[in-house]
Amino acid sequence: MSEWPMVKLGEVARVVAGGTPKTSVLEYWDGDIPWVTPKDLALSESLWINAGERFITDYGLAKSAAALLPRGTVLWSSRAPIGLVAIANNQIATNQGFKSFVPGEELDPEYLAYFLIHQRPILEMMGVGATFKEVSAKRAAEIMVPLPPLGEQKRIAEILGGVSKAIQILEHELQLLGEISVLEQQNNLSTQKLSDLVTIRSGTVDPTLSVNRNLPHIAPDSIEKNTGRILQIRSCEEDKVTSGKYHFYKGDVLYSKIRPYLNKVVIAPFEGLCSADMYALRPKEGINSEVLQALLMSKDFLAYAEQWSGRASIPKINRKALLAYNVPKMTDKQVNEVKAKIQSIHKVVELKCRKLSLLQELQKSLANRAFAGLL
Repeated sequence: MSEWPMVKLGEVARVVAGGTPKTSVLEYWDGDIPWVTPKDLALSESLWINAGERFITDYGLAKSAAALLPRGTVLWSSRAPIGLVAIANNQIATNQGFKSFVPGEELDPEYLAYFLIHQRPILEMMGVGATFKEVSAKRAAEIMVPLPPLGEQKRIAEILGGVSKAIQILEHELQLLGEISVLEQQNNLSTQKLSDLVTIRSGTVDPTLSVNRNLPHIAPDSIEKNTGRILQIRSCEEDKVTSGKYHFYKGDVLYSKIRPYLNKVVIAPFEGLCSADMYALRPKEGINSEVLQALLMSKDFLAYAEQWSGRASIPKINRKALLAYNVPKMTDKQVNEVKAKIQSIHKVVELKCRKLSLLQELQKSLANRAFAGLL
């Protein structure tokens, strides 16, 4: 085992919170200072980030709790959700959803970033709050970090970075596969409402009852963004869920209504319970689940869902807007053509997902050894 000292993060890095200028004051916005939110980190494909969707002015910076952070600052989302990580590639500001770490001379930013990524399941449990969980600056400063010599930190970061890069390439390839339109040839067809194709299962059930607690539990975090792949399967009892859940059945399409930009849609391969942050869509008679999933993962629907989700801290699309979406009417022949294209793509996706799983297991194993001083 390593004899590296364990230090409080606040002893080797400065903890900085963020803020949001008033959106009603135009002079605060559209300046030259990059201003990022957790959404920007969720959409970023790189560990290093230059900017997000929005920019603020010097005046907006001065009139808010936002701070100008130097290059090399490790950005860590402390709420909604907890645990997203990036490193500032230039001066940057964040909203209040962050506790950012400005490393001292003895701490390598990439080493810290990979440590926080590796520790995410544990760090998520530090969050407190009724509306949504959040980690305070005081608690963030108390995170314990193993501190090897700087040269060893850089070596660990280089090894984990190499695996991370390979994972990013595969994830990008999967995203491109997910963006292939299987419906582009149907654009000139007449339309119908999504409500003509599905019903939304309603009425929550108690997951703690004996009849339910061993059923699989699917939450938004269980689904990989952009791919429609289930990342993990645990029972309601294993997830320790107690609040009401929706009962879904094999063949239902599960759609994550929160943060629609993450594009999390999956066809249920079994019966189970899903989070109240999801819609369990039951295809009507004659409606194909794969085609329905393709519709909900299309660029057109993604843009529609984002339009209706608003700018709340946790954006979501409501039932009425979801069911009002216009979808093309297709003949049986056109449906079969779409299904064939989907199945062809799925074969490639399945192969790449296997490779991705192997790389992720390798990454986890290397990180376990690295932060224990065994690499």
